Amino acid sequence: MCPHAGCGSGSFEMPPPPIRTEPLDKRTFLLGAAIAAVDAHGQTGADLPRIRYGGDAAFPPFESLDAQGRPRGFQIDLLAELGPVAGIRFDIALKPWKETEAAFRSGHLDVVAMVDAEPRRAWARFTHGHATPAMAVYHREGQPDPQGMHDLAGLRVAVLDTEAMRDTIATVLAGVRGTFVPLPTADRALAAVRAGEVDVALLPRAYADPVLGGDAEARLRASHLNLALQTYAFAVAPDRTDLHAQLQRGLDALEANGRLEALRVRWLSSHHDVAERGRLERGLSRQRDWTWGIAGLSAAALLAMAAGLRQRSRRIAMERARRRDAESALLHAEALLDRSFAQHVDPMLIVEHGSGVVRDANAALLELLGIGPEALIGTDLGHLDRHVDAATLAQLIASMEADGALEAAPLRLRRADGEGRDCLVSADCFAIGGVPHVFCIVRDITEQLAADLMLRHGYDALAAELEQSRVALEAARAGQVRAEGALQEFTRAVAHDLKTPLNAMQGFAGLLRRRLQAGHVEEAMGYTDRIDRAARRMTAMINALSRLSQVTRQPLQRAPVDMRAVVEDTWTLIAAAHPSRRTEFRVEALPVVDADPELVVQVWQNLLDNASKYSARVAQPAVRVDSHRDARGTWFRVTDNGDGFDMASATMLFQPFQRMHTATQFEGTGVGLSLVRRIVDHHGGDVRLRSAPGVGTVAEFTLDPPPSP
Repeated sequence: MCPHAGCGSGSFEMPPPPIRTEPLDKRTFLLGAAIAAVDAHGQTGADLPRIRYGGDAAFPPFESLDAQGRPRGFQIDLLAELGPVAGIRFDIALKPWKETEAAFRSGHLDVVAMVDAEPRRAWARFTHGHATPAMAVYHREGQPDPQGMHDLAGLRVAVLDTEAMRDTIATVLAGVRGTFVPLPTADRALAAVRAGEVDVALLPRAYADPVLGGDAEARLRASHLNLALQTYAFAVAPDRTDLHAQLQRGLDALEANGRLEALRVRWLSSHHDVAERGRLERGLSRQRDWTWGIAGLSAAALLAMAAGLRQRSRRIAMERARRRDAESALLHAEALLDRSFAQHVDPMLIVEHGSGVVRDANAALLELLGIGPEALIGTDLGHLDRHVDAATLAQLIASMEADGALEAAPLRLRRADGEGRDCLVSADCFAIGGVPHVFCIVRDITEQLAADLMLRHGYDALAAELEQSRVALEAARAGQVRAEGALQEFTRAVAHDLKTPLNAMQGFAGLLRRRLQAGHVEEAMGYTDRIDRAARRMTAMINALSRLSQVTRQPLQRAPVDMRAVVEDTWTLIAAAHPSRRTEFRVEALPVVDADPELVVQVWQNLLDNASKYSARVAQPAVRVDSHRDARGTWFRVTDNGDGFDMASATMLFQPFQRMHTATQFEGTGVGLSLVRRIVDHHGGDVRLRSAPGVGTVAEFTLDPPPSP
């Protein structure tokens, strides 16, 4: 983050000051950067709130204690990154998990990180998941290596007897037709596989791999594939909404600038990479030893140089005749510093924050773009649209504004001759003469990506994630506009319709008062009945609105739904509730769909109840349910021969309380079709009606999303 005031606020779209086309004074530039570095290191963070974090002392690579008892792992590095971004200081304590969980539930810890499971949500509030613990299938040597969850069908599977695993079995593994055997520990589960008590064991690698590696005679093997079945997230007490919001904002910021993904790549890569990573780390350790040795020699040389400079300064102070030599040496040093920017091999760029004016660019950047200095220096940053996609540039600027810095963000450049180059851009804030600036370094990695397929895949994934973030941001803005319009229309309709029973209650209350004053008690009692009916109707309308508002608040819980069985059960309940209706009912064969069972039941309940209700007054009422397919997908259809309505007057059919018949003709609140529309939209589908007075109504809905263009 920038240590100078004004660097983290403002925008690149502020009115620009007069454009200066001359390059920066390099001495001023380096002095400003040095002051920024001193200010940044001078912040101690002592005034930040202290948060107690508890973790598992033996859950590598997420978190564990090393041989010296110091915390290490993915979570520990994440807390170090998250603290400054979220404005928090973490006090970290790693203990056996049972002790940590007990301390958290009793209020002695503020934050823990654990698997997000439905039973735990009763006593913990989770942020969005930021990692997935790797799990593997452990089997006896010689058995086939499972390639997916379908290979567990029909097997006896040992699992850990934990709350998180029970939730995973009930949700993610609900479709696996196998026998799950809960056991208390990983070594007990592996022993059961070795003894033939179970066929395989499904265990977290963090617990099972150390046990497997410590038993040379185990003759057990772990699957080559890692299974991501659980979501790992931060958890706070349910009432700590402020801390929850702080943590979520910090995680979102780290996700946007790529730091969280870098930590995942470092700590949570495939287990096949662990040994190779260890060799690389040992090589880096040796390299660091060499570096420290060279640094020591350099420091000694610098000290010697400093001593010589001090002697020279004393001689200059005493001998005015040698002042010209000192000034000459200073000019020479400035020239060297100038070349450190102008002639550096990495492309560099300096932009004035707020105005967005390009103040300077070195030769490497101009060569990368294939342009001259006059085409870039002194111009607005927006002129780079010939070389950088405007949407991508806006996304990078937004990330810079949010985080105060960029770290190795992917960027696709176009040279002046049209050639594309793959780059990584890093940026940070500093002040020059009190004015905030942004210093950018662009690294061209096109050749490295072409030579390393794994690096190519990682870069493309990071670029795709950045593009998805941009698309999601644009979609969210468009969705906000649509939602605000829909909310205004919904509020207008609800306010209008709720006034009807309220106005009736006020009118009858006035008549009641006058009748009581006149002594007409019996007539007054009649008005009390009307007030009571109006109040009950308003209560029913408010309850219906409450059901309508709850539909999209919870995520879909998809599962296979036997639509014919749901229709038959629903009709049985409707027929039992209205025994006087003698309706002929017929249901054809219906396909099984993947949907939320509880919400689908509400769709059928409303459509079948409407068909039964509006056909009850005809001589031979009949209701039919069937399905058909078209290019969109499967459509489910409910047909009745009831009263019907005029489609020309049905423009607001799916708005709450909009009815085609009066309340004296047919009972109801007028929210049923609104509820159907919201549930179907929540699934990504569509609903439509066709009707004619005296003929009947056809209601159709599909839960399939529209085909991609």
